[in-house]
Parts: sequence; structure tokens; C-alpha cells
Amino acid sequence: MINKKAFIFLFLYICFFQLVIASSYGDEIKREGYILSRSQVERTISQGNLFEDVIGITNLQDRKLSVTFTTSGDVGDLIEFAYSNVEIFPKNTTYISFYIKGIEEGNYSGEMYISGDVVETLPINIVIVDSLLDTTFFVEVEPLKKFFRLNRDIEFKLNLNKMKLGESEEINLTYSINDSEGNYFLLGKESFNFTTSYYFIKKFEVPEKAVRGDYVLNVLAETEKDSITAKSRVILKKPFLTILLFGFLPMWVLILVLSVLFLSGLTFFLIRRHIKNSKKYKMELDVKKLPKFSKSSLKLGKIAENNIKAYLEPERMKTHTIIAGATGGGKSISAQAIVEEVLMQNIAVIVFDPTAQWSGMLRKCEDKKMMSLYPNFGLKSSDARAFPGNIRSITDAREIIEVEKYINPGQIQIFTLNKLDPKDIDLFIANVIRQIFKSDPKETPDLKLLLVFDEVHRLLAKFGGSGEGFLQIERACREFRKWGMGVMLVSQVLSDFIGEIKANISTEIQMRTRDEGDLGRIKTKYGETFLQSLVKASVGVGMFVNPAYNKAKPYFIHFRPILHNTRRLSDEELEKYNKYNEVVDDMEYQIEQLEKLKIDVFDLKMELKLVKDKVMTGNFSVVDIYIEGLKPRLEKQWEKLGKKPQKKQKLLADISEIKKSVEEAKKARANFEKEELVKTKAQENTLQKKEDNLEEKIVKALTFDNGIMVSNLKELKEVLPNLDEEIFKLHVNNTKHDIGVWLQQISPDLAAKVKQEKIKQKIIEILKTTDKKTRD
Repeated sequence: MINKKAFIFLFLYICFFQLVIASSYGDEIKREGYILSRSQVERTISQGNLFEDVIGITNLQDRKLSVTFTTSGDVGDLIEFAYSNVEIFPKNTTYISFYIKGIEEGNYSGEMYISGDVVETLPINIVIVDSLLDTTFFVEVEPLKKFFRLNRDIEFKLNLNKMKLGESEEINLTYSINDSEGNYFLLGKESFNFTTSYYFIKKFEVPEKAVRGDYVLNVLAETEKDSITAKSRVILKKPFLTILLFGFLPMWVLILVLSVLFLSGLTFFLIRRHIKNSKKYKMELDVKKLPKFSKSSLKLGKIAENNIKAYLEPERMKTHTIIAGATGGGKSISAQAIVEEVLMQNIAVIVFDPTAQWSGMLRKCEDKKMMSLYPNFGLKSSDARAFPGNIRSITDAREIIEVEKYINPGQIQIFTLNKLDPKDIDLFIANVIRQIFKSDPKETPDLKLLLVFDEVHRLLAKFGGSGEGFLQIERACREFRKWGMGVMLVSQVLSDFIGEIKANISTEIQMRTRDEGDLGRIKTKYGETFLQSLVKASVGVGMFVNPAYNKAKPYFIHFRPILHNTRRLSDEELEKYNKYNEVVDDMEYQIEQLEKLKIDVFDLKMELKLVKDKVMTGNFSVVDIYIEGLKPRLEKQWEKLGKKPQKKQKLLADISEIKKSVEEAKKARANFEKEELVKTKAQENTLQKKEDNLEEKIVKALTFDNGIMVSNLKELKEVLPNLDEEIFKLHVNNTKHDIGVWLQQISPDLAAKVKQEKIKQKIIEILKTTDKKTRD
């Protein structure tokens, strides 16, 4: 008696389990950016039971989706989500579990709201039954396919679950379909004695009068005591090849046309791939992630071997730029092209130039070879131009430069350092940056000044510098951005100091180089492909990297030719700038003194402005005329006052003050390094905790075909090496990847890597090295 009861209980449990897992998911919901695995929730469960259900979301976008789940209506107390807020990684599918509680017998309805980056509402219908023993049988119907052709049979599974064993009763089954307009079509009938559970595959011809469309498949099961109807949705379609498109075009004609187009497209693709493989510059280019044109864009040139124009947003200059490359590789041209664009956006530029090469910015281009490149970039010879600015020669490294006086929108101020010894250049740079900090500049969100330090490698000890100027530049890169000041470093090498400042410089431009350190760094960071492309790069082509563009991957830019003169000014011309600047500075100082004495100097200021404008254009003959007119007027004013003006003297910084500023920079660097170390350790600790959690995280078990089950990553690592190869192939092949799908519960990133492999040993290697790679 006990054994019989146990058997009945086991049988009823199996029937109940079959009932519970049978559900109506509805169709998939497909949107432009995501796919939902279901469109409704319909469940029948027994009172007192807890059922785990699931919904899958596939992210089709290139960004993470944040999703929140809530419910409304009668089902509020019945449904509980394992996680009400989840993130779905790009190009991944995440399955979200929720639990249905059989609290009290009855019918419950409501909605599931999905909000955030996914907005959907799913209807919910829950039936909670008091006891399975109250029903003598259950009927389930499931079509073998979603679509059936009008000239084929309708096939479906039929489950008859008998709840009370040993009792025989006659059952009548009626099969039919009906459409949304109420048309009814009988498929067939049958009767037999019902003593135990049955499983059938039923097949019926589609009625002749049925037309294509949506239908409901009905199975009516009747006994003396009960009457149950099971329903399921089916769609009837015409034979595929006979479908008429637009009422006249047979599908087979369309397929033929599409086949021809496909072959043409395939041929085009193969030719395009051949062209791509033969290109000089190998790069992964995501055009959507490149900066788009706007009125404020800096026009750099175009993507190498493409007609895509290359832009840079001015605000990116606030997070600083470094340009490196060997002499003759186009380093100076690319830097000067960027500076031209900055000036044309009405932003001030100050250049510290050890060679006076930048002095050519004040004259328009007359180099025929350079101008011959203009048409390739949409430029005309009439676009050649000079840029407004001035040149001052520095002869004393301690000279105080009041930088704020030279922040003139759209103008360039060039300080030539060619008269200083190498060690004095180091001291001068340190002094300039000290003065900027001392001037207490005001914070601004816009780029107002670009500071260019050319030949900056000279500040390094290996090139003869003391390192003091470089310490100050490093400090500037950390703090200048808040004041609307960007820093551009131009150097022959990059690897010697990129490690110390890379956290504070976002834009890196690497031109062709022969430096082994730079080549090794590029190979390590970006791979052999980029290294070979850079080694073969033409003059004027550089590797461009900015985290905000192209998914932070490098790409090659062919920089446009410059609009100003390619040659520096002669020493005679530079000397004239020095001579006239001294005269102008002295006159300006006299006017300042007169103004303090309450003299009306408005006209004098206007004339002096004309003198300054003519100095910027290098029209010194006109400058002489203006000075000859202004000088007597100043002398006359002083004669009236019966006084003599004070002479303008160069302000020199105290060496001890400069050294003190350098010590402050050292302390700032030490503090920065300490903070970065703390951040790094915190990140490592957090990462390690996450890795430990991944290793031990218990999830829904993966059952292999040999009966072995794994419920966490650690168990999978232990089981996989000894798993039979044939069993492995049953779970991982061209049609499915059970291991990858299971890993989705633990880590979408790890799952994505594993899904790319179908060889057991390679998957084992990925699982072994994942933690190490994550930490690195």
C-alpha cells in the first residue's frame, strides 16, 4: 500500500512539473536596440509552491543598457525579482530570474513594467490552483512550428496527463482551428478509453477553404466529468516561392534577383577586403565614434588612405596634447597645423620655441611644394595666410613673462629661446610656469590659451636638461585645464616621459620615428600591425589616439599642409622684432606712467595700438612712421609736466624663488603618485574581491550529458579538463554553446570570450588566464 501511494505521488509530481513548466511566452519583442525573449507571462502553479521563471534581454547596441523591473496589479505580491536593476553589456544577452509565489488560490493579473534604457509593458496572468488532485486530467497542445504552409499539414504535440491512475473513462477529442473573424474549421475527432497519460504527435491537413493569416488551434477534451479546451496560436502561410509581392512579383523572381545581388555584393566585399589588406595603414576604424564637423572643429586633415575628414574638438586641447616623431617625419607640420586651427577659432597661443622655427607663422606660405598639396585637402592657394602675432627673444632665463598680457584671442606670441644655453632653457620654462601659478588665473570651462613647448625632450636629463622644467610642465598638465589652458608638447621621443604624464594627457600623436623606446612601446601597447604601419608611414601621417574617439583605438591621420611660411624668419628680421618690441614696451610704460599722473592718454593708447598692429604684420617701414609721430607727443607731455619718464626694465625672478617652485612641483608629484598608488591598490582590492566572488558565485546549474553538474566557475574549471571530448562536443558545437550561455550568469565579459572558442583546451586556457588578464 505504501509503495503504491509513493508511486502515485511521484507520478502526480511529474505531471504537476510538466504543467508548471508549460507556459505561454508570447512572441519575441524585437526593437531597434534590443530583443526581449517574451511578450507575456502566463503560468499555472499549485498553491504553496515557488516557481522560478526567466526573461532574456539581448543588447544590440554598442553601449550598456540599464534596466529596472517593477510590477503592478494583483500580481504585486506574487512576483519577486532576483535583481530589480540590471545592466546588459553591449552585444550580450542577460537572463533575469523572477519568482512566482503560489500564495492563495485564484486568478491574478497585472503588468510587468520594464523601464530605463528598455521600455516595455508585459501582461501577466497567474492561476494558482488549490490541488492538482481536484482535476482528473490536463491537456496541453504545442505546435511543432510557428508557421504552417497552406499546402502542408498542421502538426502539433498533444499531452494528455491523467491525474488518477486505475480509473478508465471515455474521452472525446475534437480538433479545430478558427480565425479572428470567427470562421471555424474542423480538423478531426476521435474517442478512446483514457486510463493513463498519453503523448501524441498529431497531423491534420489544412482545410481547403482556409486562407493565410493568424489562427487559434483548439483541442477540446471531454469526459463524463470534465471538459477542458487547450489552445495555441498558429500562423498559416502561402508556399514561400508562390507568394506574390506587391500583387504581381513572385517570390522566386525576387530570390533570383537577390541571389544575383548577393553574388555581386560578395564579389564587391572580396575586392574591398583585398584593397583593405593591401592598404599601408592597418587600423580598426569606427566612423560613428569619430568627431563630427561643427563650426568650432579643428580641421586636422583626413584619415589616412580615406576621404574621411579628420577633426578635433577644441575642448579636447584642455586635456593636453603630445606630438612626437623623428626629424623629417612631419612632427612640426602636424603641430603647426593644429595651432593654425586653434588660432582660427579665436583662441590665444603662446609658443616657447628653442629654434625660432615657429617664427614662420607670421608670414603666409610661399612654398610651392607645400601649396601643391592644398588640392588634396580641399584648399586653394588663396587660403595661404599669415597669422597675427609677435616674436620676442629671451636672453635671460630669469626674465618674468606676464603670460596674462599675451592672452589675445586669435593671436600667437612666440618666445624664441635660441639665445639661451640648454640648461638655461630648463630654468626659463620652470620660471614661466611658476609665474602662471603665481598669477592666480581664474577658472573657466572654455579653452582660452594653448601653451606650446617645442623640443620638450631637451628638458630631460639624458638630453642635457636638469629635469626642473619638465617637473613644472608635468605639474601644469595636472592643473592648467581648470583655468582653460591647454598644453601641447612637441618632442622627438615619447617613451622617456610618457609614463609620468600619460594620466594627464589625452591626445597622443605619434609621427614616424626611429627611436627604439617609442617603437617598443607602440608594439607592446597596440600590437605589431600598428608598429609596421607607423614604420612605413609617409611624411605628414601620424598615429592619433584620444580615449574619446574611435573607442580609444589608434587611427592614422594625414595632416593637412600648413598655410603659413615653411621657413623661419631670418636673424635680421627677428632682431627687428626685438628692437621694435623694446621701443613699444618703453612707450607703453611711459603711457602707463602718464595715466597714473591723471593725464588723458586715450589718443596715445590708440596710436600705440596701431604701432603694435603694424609690428605684428612685420611692416616695419610703417612702424617707423607711426613711432616718429608718437614719440614727439610723448616727449611733449613729459616737458609739460617738467619730468622725465622712467625707463622700462626687465623684471627678473630670484633663483631661490624658481628653486622653491620646483620643490613645490616635486611635492605635488609625490602627492599625485601617492594618490594614484592608493587608487591603484583600491582598484586591485575591489577587482580581487570581484574575482573571488566570480569564482565562488553559485548560479543555476549546468548539467552535462553524462550527468555531471556544475554550479559555479570553480567547479567548471575542475570538471572541464576531464570531460569526455564527445560529451563536450554535444554541448559546444556550431549550433549551440551551452558553456558560454551558462557563463552569462556569472560574467558577460567572460562569456563573450568563451563563446568565441569551440575547442575545449582553448576554453580551459581562457578560464585559467581570465583572472590574471583582468588584473593586468
